[in-house]
Amino acid sequence: MTTVDHTQLQLNVVADYKRYRDFILSQANNVTLNRLFAEHAQKYRTSANQVPNFPCSTYTLKRGAVTVHNLAPEDISVVAGVGDSITAGTGIQAKTIIGLLTEYRGLSWSIGGDENVEDYVTLANIIKKYNPDVKGFSLGKGDVNSDNAHLNVANPGDQARDMPAQANLLVERMKTEPGVDFENDWKLITLFIGGNDLCDYCDDKETFSTANFIAYVTEALDILHKNIPRAFVNVVETLNIADISVLNEGLICDTIHFFLCRCGTFPSETEREEMRAAVRSYQQGVRDLVSSGRYDTRDDFTVVAQPFFEDTEIPRMPDTSEADLSYFAPDCFHLSEKGHKAAAEALWNNMVEPVGQKRLKWTPEEPVECPSQDHPYFYTSKNSGDSSKRSKSGFGSSASDSTESGNTDTSSSQTTGLVIGACVAVVGIVCAAIFVVRRKNKNRGQPLLQKNDHVTYTNL
Repeated sequence: MTTVDHTQLQLNVVADYKRYRDFILSQANNVTLNRLFAEHAQKYRTSANQVPNFPCSTYTLKRGAVTVHNLAPEDISVVAGVGDSITAGTGIQAKTIIGLLTEYRGLSWSIGGDENVEDYVTLANIIKKYNPDVKGFSLGKGDVNSDNAHLNVANPGDQARDMPAQANLLVERMKTEPGVDFENDWKLITLFIGGNDLCDYCDDKETFSTANFIAYVTEALDILHKNIPRAFVNVVETLNIADISVLNEGLICDTIHFFLCRCGTFPSETEREEMRAAVRSYQQGVRDLVSSGRYDTRDDFTVVAQPFFEDTEIPRMPDTSEADLSYFAPDCFHLSEKGHKAAAEALWNNMVEPVGQKRLKWTPEEPVECPSQDHPYFYTSKNSGDSSKRSKSGFGSSASDSTESGNTDTSSSQTTGLVIGACVAVVGIVCAAIFVVRRKNKNRGQPLLQKNDHVTYTNL
């Protein structure tokens, strides 16, 4: 396993999330942009509020878990989350430009605990259905240091290199979290990272190489393995940032994407293919690490790779090729409440599917799978039996079974051109930069970000 030399990494790459945050703050009082944003946000509210329907029945086992390999949902007493802005819940219910920076931690797909599963489907709320006394879930709004963050230590803009620090923070918090019996409680931890690394990949392929990515993830998991007893750790494979450009949707999305993830949203064809290869390499690296047995040295700890993002594509509107924007926040990048619900259900499905037979993609309206009375436990490498063949179709009982058993470029550029004249100078500068980037990519296939390309906005 590669060891990261922190002093050798080129850490001079400007964090895209900081650029994005600074831009949003600088435009909070921009009347024109706020008006355009309000009009733009309307299309993201369509079908966003769906009545959650988590159909799995609960039942009580005769005895609690003895090892992590017979760990059932009702055995989980503590939930925790490690990652970036997705796990922090950035922008989930945003209605204004400045609201895009709000961290709706209580609605986060893996760790949010607002209300219950009948109101908001999150992994933590699903666990609450089985054990109402579970601890650690985040609530409401706030950053990583807010009192209601609890064991959600995810931070917007963080990359793989930040995971060891998050892991150490989680260990510290878990030891002092009210109601948590650190030595005896069973813990469910979900780590999801990689999007921000890939968003900077075209700037510095060496710094954001697979070797460095996996080395940081390894360091973080080693910290958890060494310090936390009785834990089941999900590592969710990174999603495909290379195809996020299909969410470029007019002036607002183009402008936000330019600051948030330029490598993913305005790549040349060469860069797009390089990023797709990087995504696959990150995903394979995670699988290789987890399947190595490095974290299967004790009966009270394991790490499982959950691959549902591997082949997942941007959801489309029925009978059209247009992206279904209701799954996304109005920044056209982060997930909406509906998107977080979908991710929570997909993660849950992976957890109740055997290793080697986990589905590799999520699709809209797919059924929720439920633990069966024959196998009520979360699947690990040691309780999955002979499941070496990977399957895209998934595995397990559906909810009904459980009940019985017990770019386009042209259109976006035209939209941008029509509105530039009405915008303030900063938006005009960004739009012009986007136009130049697209022409450069289309006509010459040159890389998106040149060393002399700069957009100044902080003083406007």
